Amino acid sequence: MESLKRLLLNLIGFRTSAENPDQLLEIIEYVEDYLNHPNLKIERFMKNGKPSIVVSFSKHSNDRKFKLIFAGHLDVVPARDEQFVPREEGDKIFGRGAIDMKGPSAVMIKLFKDLAERGEYKDIALMLTTDEEVGSANGVKYLLDEEGFSCDLAVIPDSGEDFTIITEEKGALHFAVEFDGKPAHGSTPWLGESAIEKALKFYEELKGFILYESQDPDHWHNTLVMGVFKGGNKVNQIPPNARVEFDLRFVPPFTLEEIKSGISYLVKKHKGNLEILSEGHPFSTDPNHPLVKPFIESVEKVIGKVKFGKTHGATDGRFFAEKGMPVVMIYPQGGDIHGDNEWVSFDSLLKLYAIFEDFLKKI
Repeated sequence: MESLKRLLLNLIGFRTSAENPDQLLEIIEYVEDYLNHPNLKIERFMKNGKPSIVVSFSKHSNDRKFKLIFAGHLDVVPARDEQFVPREEGDKIFGRGAIDMKGPSAVMIKLFKDLAERGEYKDIALMLTTDEEVGSANGVKYLLDEEGFSCDLAVIPDSGEDFTIITEEKGALHFAVEFDGKPAHGSTPWLGESAIEKALKFYEELKGFILYESQDPDHWHNTLVMGVFKGGNKVNQIPPNARVEFDLRFVPPFTLEEIKSGISYLVKKHKGNLEILSEGHPFSTDPNHPLVKPFIESVEKVIGKVKFGKTHGATDGRFFAEKGMPVVMIYPQGGDIHGDNEWVSFDSLLKLYAIFEDFLKKI
């Protein structure tokens, strides 16, 4: 599988962070060229400067419904120049995106190429996007909402470290609230109205709405983080403005709709202005789903044991879940995601390939 290693090393070399749109297009063109085969159909899309491709088999009908969609992203978070020069140390391959998620994407790309060269036809598609690290609005969300792609099961190797099968993901809501006050001199606070105090009162009531007592050892409960707070101009002035940005994660039975409705009510009560930054539905996939069961069997065959888990972070799985499509996730071995020494185990990528290959034989 030296060809898989070469593919990954080449993918890491593209500086595909959001501020490099030329590189985003170049990596898509590279993958298109790599997968150029008469047995494959490649469709390229562009939304707001973010390119993506969907690869399927030429024999597939023209509709955009598949039994499986394998989904991956080729963009990465920013990094130093040297992190785009991959290096090997034993079984480990270091470089930006090695595990998140050019390594898993390389596995899926190689798998589709091999299937095409063997003349095999599968009712599957490969969806590769370039905006996951900045919200996915112009990638997976666009492809599902506007281009109409759908599937019976989405397989996304973007969570579930060390081959943990992920069948549940928290919902997510990023939002900002701005408050206006009335400025006055700091020595006469009774003449003004503090926007910061309004924001703090809102925050306290928001916590009462979102948070609750939980002893769950895996912290499978709602969380709320005030990530950004800006307000005021001078120490001796009653602050006339404040802006607060929140990261909210939630689990069922809470729904995105009731969360947003409750927040809107509180914002109006405290005379603020609400801005939704990004959102995502939670998902929970039944392990007994007729397509998930053979996936689990393949993991057990290759790895020797099965571990199940949940993910607290938001992934592209939320967009499939919003459409009622079940999602399963898994990750190879690796570490230091988004860090200076991001790495992936090449042996674990071979195992991931073996899992996917065996799974496709069962469906």
